[in-house]
Amino acid sequence: MNGRILVAIALLVLAAALVFAARPHEATADERIDQITTELRCPVCQGLSVKDSSSETARQMRDLVAQRVREGKTNAEIEAEFRASYGDWIFLSPPLASWSGLIWLVPIVAVAAGLVLMTGRLRGAGNLQPVEPSATQVAALRDRVAREEAAEG
Repeated sequence: MNGRILVAIALLVLAAALVFAARPHEATADERIDQITTELRCPVCQGLSVKDSSSETARQMRDLVAQRVREGKTNAEIEAEFRASYGDWIFLSPPLASWSGLIWLVPIVAVAAGLVLMTGRLRGAGNLQPVEPSATQVAALRDRVAREEAAEG
């Protein structure tokens, strides 16, 4: 009995330690600026983030992000401001729209349907039984063979 109590107490202490150790890290202003500018696309560069671009436009966007962070705006508010100005295009990884899920779903459904059809056909092919020809079919084939042999010889 005492062993079970000690194990239960040890598990509770371990669980409490894990809960308190998993506190979210409060990002510094510089970390937030880096995070936001990494997600934003440079409007004048080819596939570069605002953080990685050396263009004047990207520098101005970095300065604007830094200013908004100093003003105390949240990441979501800053991203919403850029979304309002540029649309979802400004994000290197734009949010998924409800219809864009279909782009991923349709091929999966098509492959699954194809597999079901192929499985059904393969199972059906194994169940085929040979069909005996009727007497009239046998007679017609014999007549045909006889005519072909007569024509050859």
